[in-house]
Amino acid sequence: MDLCGRSQRGALREASRKQASPRRWSRVNGWSWPLHTFQAVAWTTLFVLAFANFGIFVPLLPPNWNLVIYGVTGGLFCFHFVVHLLAISIDPAETNVRLKNYSEPVPTFDPSKHTHVIENQYCHLCEVTVNKKAKHCRACNKCVSDFDHHCKWLNNCVGGRNYRCFFCSLVSASASLLFLITILLYVFIQYFVSPEEVRTHPLYEDVSKDTWLLFLPLFPVKTKTLVVLGIGVFVLLLSALSLLLLGHLLIFHLFLMFKKLSTYEYVTQNRCQKTPKVPAGRKELSFKISMPQVAGCPSASPSALSGPGAAPSVTLQLGLLKHSPLLLCWHNPLIPCVCVCAHVV
Repeated sequence: MDLCGRSQRGALREASRKQASPRRWSRVNGWSWPLHTFQAVAWTTLFVLAFANFGIFVPLLPPNWNLVIYGVTGGLFCFHFVVHLLAISIDPAETNVRLKNYSEPVPTFDPSKHTHVIENQYCHLCEVTVNKKAKHCRACNKCVSDFDHHCKWLNNCVGGRNYRCFFCSLVSASASLLFLITILLYVFIQYFVSPEEVRTHPLYEDVSKDTWLLFLPLFPVKTKTLVVLGIGVFVLLLSALSLLLLGHLLIFHLFLMFKKLSTYEYVTQNRCQKTPKVPAGRKELSFKISMPQVAGCPSASPSALSGPGAAPSVTLQLGLLKHSPLLLCWHNPLIPCVCVCAHVV
């Protein structure tokens, strides 16, 4: 089996793939290409719910409530619209990254030269000095100041520069959905208990009981009861689902504020806690693996193993559970894989 030849060809293919990787441009904000599907879903949901609220269901409320509900829901919608736009449009990148003005594409990261993208507060891709909490976002391809997370709904990173706008958009959206659900429940209850309470507009005097008017008072459109009920059920389900998702996210960020953590810090802490710890009762096993010279395979030479002049062997020290088999696979991309099966009694 030509293990040496296959490993060399695999290394050559990997090297050629790295060399062929094109340099990518950094994204400035949420309006930079490519746009995300979740972004379109968020905007569509926003306008559908606003259209249903102002055009269909608020006009069905009693006249003495109309102006108040229009003012409250209209104010929440406008506030949410503004902060949502700001959260998308603000560039959350590091100051030094923004000063470069994105004039050149970002190089491809080469793990053979650097262990991490950011080392000693210097980003090898952005080629600038960054602060301690900055992280290089793979989706935006730039370093984000006080990185929290990359939001697909905004199609933008959330960092120190736009976190307040992001949080305010969560609060305003949740409050707006609560108002809309309350209005819908009131309309449904009144429809089954006392339909006259939601047909108080003067234009209802000239239509039958099975006819409803949409888009009052400016553009009244006649429709049947089933249409109004169908729209109401759809909007109620959409509002409840949206509130469930946004409410969960809002509670999570309130929890992070209480803990004084970012989303990234919370995720990394949980990942470290879930790393399995070394259980008690382990034994240490030391043995030596010798790599013989293989004719026609220069990668198995001493220099390929550990540098010029090094002996072609390596001593491994392992912690093994009692009475448990271990399959050790010591791998170097330039030499064949060596597997040793050991059993500790």
